[in-house]
Amino acid sequence: MTGRHLNLPLVTDMVSPKAAARLNAFNTILALLFGLVLSYSGFHAISDNARTIVPLLGVSLGSIQSVLLISGILTVLSQGVQLLAAVRSGALTLKSLLGIVVTMLAVSVFWLVFRKTAVYENLVFDHLEIFSLVVLFVAFFGFLFLGTAIAAGLAFAGIITLSLQLDFGSLFTTVGENIFSSLDNFGFLALPFFVLAGAIMNQGGIAQRLIDLAMLLGRRIAGNLWQSNILANMLFGCLSGSGIAAATAIGSMIAPAAREKDYDMPFTTAVNAASAPCGMLIPPSGPFILYSLITGGSASIIAMFLAGYLPGMIMGGAVMLVAWLYAKRRGYSVDRSPYRFSEVAIVFWRALPSLSLVVVVIGGILGGVFTAVEGAGVAALYSFLLAVVYRDLTMAKLIRAAGETVVTSGAILFLIACSGLMSWSMTFASIPDTIGTLLMSVSENKYIVLLLINISLLVVGVFMDMTPAMLIFTPIFYPVVTELGIDPVHFGVVLIYNLCMGVVTPPVGTVLFVSCSITGEKITKVVKPLLPIFFLQFAGLLLVTYLPAISLTIPRLFGL
Repeated sequence: MTGRHLNLPLVTDMVSPKAAARLNAFNTILALLFGLVLSYSGFHAISDNARTIVPLLGVSLGSIQSVLLISGILTVLSQGVQLLAAVRSGALTLKSLLGIVVTMLAVSVFWLVFRKTAVYENLVFDHLEIFSLVVLFVAFFGFLFLGTAIAAGLAFAGIITLSLQLDFGSLFTTVGENIFSSLDNFGFLALPFFVLAGAIMNQGGIAQRLIDLAMLLGRRIAGNLWQSNILANMLFGCLSGSGIAAATAIGSMIAPAAREKDYDMPFTTAVNAASAPCGMLIPPSGPFILYSLITGGSASIIAMFLAGYLPGMIMGGAVMLVAWLYAKRRGYSVDRSPYRFSEVAIVFWRALPSLSLVVVVIGGILGGVFTAVEGAGVAALYSFLLAVVYRDLTMAKLIRAAGETVVTSGAILFLIACSGLMSWSMTFASIPDTIGTLLMSVSENKYIVLLLINISLLVVGVFMDMTPAMLIFTPIFYPVVTELGIDPVHFGVVLIYNLCMGVVTPPVGTVLFVSCSITGEKITKVVKPLLPIFFLQFAGLLLVTYLPAISLTIPRLFGL
């Protein structure tokens, strides 16, 4: 109901309002149908597992799996309300709604008739892997193109692919089981805890102290305000774990000062956007946790954390270099005022408690004091205590941070659950093996394969946000790179570096949109100054890709 589930509104933004309303109605009906599937599978899960007792909790497994039925009913109700609201507002007529339903029924009937043909049987029995691959990606990208919520698109693509081998009776119960089991992992608790820590920091006045430190560190460099923006984004991004949070918190404070000092505002916007994702490579980082969980722990969370430091600095350093060259060319003045001990001491002292979070979390995990999941809980508690000490966290801000955590975590975890269904359908149909064979047929040279993967991920990043891209493409590429002998930790860093660049590229560049909304600059004006930054960041990507030591040296120093 909050509209926070990710989608790609390419077509809806291009067509007329009337056509956009019809597309939205189509996607709402799809979500409603998915709610019915969840309800059906949830009802069967409750009845099938009512007598199975979970030893630790002493309750039936069916009662826990009732979450499927509850989620399904809430989805049906919420989407039904949205359809009614669209009709009542006049955005959608009953005739149009009926036409959409009839069209969807016609497509379903055509698919059912096609399933009974000799052509279909030949494709399923003799060419199952290739046919499944085509069906999966045509279905998913079709839904994506139409603006369907990515989670629902993933689920339906998985359902359609599974229907090639399963009858409808067992298909829908399998859907519920897989969605439930996709989240049945203790490690996923780390995600809402880190989201909560970032939300509290965003509300609790941490950003200003980090900006003061960044201004101190960067003031002797040409374009010092830009340099301060980059450093502050790297510091705040690693603490909050969110590129959007960094771009919002830091950009909103830097932009007025940049305008007052007559800085180039399109370039200021580009600097803020390009440097905000750097913090997602510098631990503690949510994407690294997600990658570790997707790979089944083959790349441990703490190893991923340590591997991200140097690549994150390389990505941020690329922005700093371009900003320095641009400032020198424009003749921007440099602050030559001397550093006074009292000033330096005060700024560091104010920022030290915030920076200590990284030391506490990473040091605690490395020292065996707590696990990575427990470290996420420690980060949330530490952020809360720090905000209380700073006296910047009111009850209203705390409630807002908690609400943001619920909505953000809900959207991410629902996406993970649905991607688990798609991943299982891919494994069931041996799709990763098929893609691996196709890649290896191009070349068995791991450097060529890595280049192809880099290009693929950069293209994917243009059209897809980081979380769904990781959930979809990690299970596809991971078996290929491990077969070639590439370290899972190294590949994880390469994957996330790629997708960090993607969150700044339109049409889905969420961080770019946030940065533009802060400064009021048009995206068309910001793209030009972004290009040289992207060029250097891509050069950094190649360094990280082909020099594994950049990622692996620090983890190996700690025996990971």
